[in-house]
Amino acid sequence: MSQRPAPKAVAIETLLGRLPRFTLVAGKGGVGKTTVSVGIAAHFAAAGEKTLIVSTDPAGALGTALGVALEEGETYDMRELPALSARQLDARSARREFLRRWRDTIVTIVDRGTYLDMEDIEGLVDAAFPGADEVFALLALAELLERNVAGDEDRWRRIVVDTAPTGHTLRLLELPGTFDAMVALLETMQSKHRFMVSALTHRYRRDRADEFLDAMRAAMDALRKTLSDRERSGVLLVAQPEPVVVAETVRYAVALRSMGLTIAALLVNAVPDRRDETVRSALATLSRMSGKSLTVALPRLDPPPEGLAGIAQALGKLRIVARGNERRGRRKRLRGGNGAKLPFVLGGAPRAERAHPALTLLRTLTITGGKGGVGKTTVSCALAIAAADSDDGSEGGRVLLVSTDPAPSIADALAVDSDRWARTGPEPVRDVAQLDAWQMDAAAAFGQLRERYQDRIDALFDALVGRGVDAAHDRAILRQLLALAPPGIDELYALASLGETLAERQFDRIVVDPAPTGHLLRLIEMPALALDWSHRLMRLMLKYKDVAGLGDAAEELVGFSRRTRALDALLHDAARAGVVLVSLDEPLVRAESERLGDALQRARIAVVGTIRNRAVRVSPTERLQRHAPGLELAAPMSSTPLVGARAVREWYDRWRVVAG
Repeated sequence: MSQRPAPKAVAIETLLGRLPRFTLVAGKGGVGKTTVSVGIAAHFAAAGEKTLIVSTDPAGALGTALGVALEEGETYDMRELPALSARQLDARSARREFLRRWRDTIVTIVDRGTYLDMEDIEGLVDAAFPGADEVFALLALAELLERNVAGDEDRWRRIVVDTAPTGHTLRLLELPGTFDAMVALLETMQSKHRFMVSALTHRYRRDRADEFLDAMRAAMDALRKTLSDRERSGVLLVAQPEPVVVAETVRYAVALRSMGLTIAALLVNAVPDRRDETVRSALATLSRMSGKSLTVALPRLDPPPEGLAGIAQALGKLRIVARGNERRGRRKRLRGGNGAKLPFVLGGAPRAERAHPALTLLRTLTITGGKGGVGKTTVSCALAIAAADSDDGSEGGRVLLVSTDPAPSIADALAVDSDRWARTGPEPVRDVAQLDAWQMDAAAAFGQLRERYQDRIDALFDALVGRGVDAAHDRAILRQLLALAPPGIDELYALASLGETLAERQFDRIVVDPAPTGHLLRLIEMPALALDWSHRLMRLMLKYKDVAGLGDAAEELVGFSRRTRALDALLHDAARAGVVLVSLDEPLVRAESERLGDALQRARIAVVGTIRNRAVRVSPTERLQRHAPGLELAAPMSSTPLVGARAVREWYDRWRVVAG
């Protein structure tokens, strides 16, 4: 730790000096990634370095922060700072451009490698790729980097990426592996074609299909090389000195480093002027976690900075916390300066039974939605605890609290000290008699489905080989078919099982804590995509059934399709399912909440109410969300960490009706 604060100008200059040419600004939702991204990009541009700030967050808050309308896939040059350009990376337009260029080639490859007719092939390709938005965002990012590596004067000297919250970004960075599997499947299909052509003509001439496969492998290889090159790229990790944020940031840093990325610096945002035990311990833990990286702190700013100039000036208030001294030995648990544990409130008896207005928000399936960092997890815990504590008719049964976020925080909010708690299935929540929690590991669940499917394919083809039939190419193609699954289908696969728990009366109510806005919207859209994909995949398998008999291998796909249809019906039943919006009285958050509410209503998903979180001054007649229907409640700002069942109950008891 530095003994005396460095001058402000030195802090921002030191931070900019540590950042590489390609900087990913990453962190938990709501910690201030967009503001920090805009601030450092503005400082680079003001120094004369041609800079591009690009957002990969599907929630699209970058344009709001800059005060400009960012069109799909278009680059916007900032008039007030000519060296700065901005772009909202639009995965849907990238997907359209990709399919315009390569769809016919992909169809040709699948035609060469399967027994499908052309109508089935085109349907399968169209069903697999609409859900692959993250793949196309990754490809667009790879193309952007590839075009910019030469360092020409017409290119950007700096690229700053404003990423989505933790779970979405981890999925994005893991996609090279997913994309490799998809390319490997197409390569196997093309290999079958090469083998047959060579056998018949004794020669093979490369064509556009081979060019496509080479181009895709080259794009992923270039992206991996760039991300792993610490001289060219690195991560600016943004956090806040709050226990739940600290816990997720530590896990995030471990995950990023395991992927080969370098953490160039750590910025702790919204640090209060008076540093109590909790804040000091959080800063110490984050500094230890950052290791050799620079750690800087930005004070809490009220009101939050707005506009390009305001945000750039705000970063001038940075202070250096640690210059990156190496610390050896085991990382200690989060503790105060005197060695005592942080004052987490663990447990306590349920509050006295009484009707609370928020209970009217609860449905059989209740989903909390909102921007990252607005407190969705804490609100989800509060609603689940309230449902479990209540005793009005059907609520006497068990309640299930589920996280579908790839970076879940339920354990942190409930003060459970275990990284693996409730990952493989529901676990009882201490001090809440009727509540279970499940932090879904969707990738592992879908991986098990893939393994069972491949085992059945192997058994079928082993029997064929025993009868003297050699079908090596067909075996390889069928084993890898699930690589064509749209990204995100693993979450749907895990979530679809919840319908069965309701049907079997294992739980009377389910409260879902999803990932932030963009991820939630994709999850809402996924049932229709997944049904189309699974039906077309089964049609493909039926073609092979004439050759190998694949009825057993398709059994789980049939079950998945049935559960998905039931989940989709439940989501669109306003009497049984609905979304509770969680928002803050801040311009960026209000704007994103409005967009989310509009999108949910277009999807015919009921919005049942709004929680105005961290409320300080509330007008009893003014709604936070202009068009939000239903009840609006104000949840007060808490002066102590909201960790543990007792703390959440006490906070929940102070919610008040604003409107509705």
